[in-house]
Amino acid sequence: MHLPHRQSELMTDLGLQLRDSTTRLLASLTPAAAPFTLSNSHDLLTGQPEGQVYLVTKGQPYYRQGAKVVLRLEPGDLLGVSGAMGFEGGQYGAEEPVTLEPYTLAQLLDWAALSPNQGQIWTRYLVCMASFYRAALAQEIRAEFQPSAGFMHFSAGETIIQQGAEADRVYTLLEGKAEVRYNGVKGGDGVKVGDVRADEIFGALAVFTRQPRMASVIATSDCTVLAVPKGEFIDLVELHPQTCIGLIEEMASKINELNAQLTALQHGSPT
Repeated sequence: MHLPHRQSELMTDLGLQLRDSTTRLLASLTPAAAPFTLSNSHDLLTGQPEGQVYLVTKGQPYYRQGAKVVLRLEPGDLLGVSGAMGFEGGQYGAEEPVTLEPYTLAQLLDWAALSPNQGQIWTRYLVCMASFYRAALAQEIRAEFQPSAGFMHFSAGETIIQQGAEADRVYTLLEGKAEVRYNGVKGGDGVKVGDVRADEIFGALAVFTRQPRMASVIATSDCTVLAVPKGEFIDLVELHPQTCIGLIEEMASKINELNAQLTALQHGSPT
């Protein structure tokens, strides 16, 4: 997936993240029907069943708003997600024959609900996709779509989230390692209480509860994260409430781990 004109390194990286997420999403799924080829068309989805998305296996379809092409897709990209993401009024077309492999949104949602890890992959895909479409629209058409989501890089030892700070963003760890540290327990300042794994979404709990950050997240190696403003993340969850399933399970697990750590520290601290 790429912009029709020059694009930034950030957009190129985001496209690669989308490709990786798509591969993970579809790795264990069976197509809903046989692949099919469509000739050049200004509206590829006319006459196609609702509730389906399509893996591009051949050709380079485009996505346009009005008469303006805002991005192009390549083999390995999913077509048809924009409507499900809340981007209305756009159409997919092609200037040459394209081959598409159909899947249903229900398949993807059922797969994402099977485990917290799979829910994380699906949510990561939605976050990256929303950021890419918003950036494409911002660059090619309308300034009000300007996204504030973007990549952030941290060196080992740097603070990604500071305990007590305002919860204004939700993060996804794309590369590297980080750990969660809690300050304020008697005799236990700066105690490690957990790890952040690759592909994990973190920082969402304080966004949902509208409270300050409960702990700090420190990079333990060079890290790359995708940061999404809380407003955009909440909009995404409202459009796809089923994405909360994996997040809630993951957050519940983290809370239990944190409570166990704090209890152990309090019992082991001098009075």
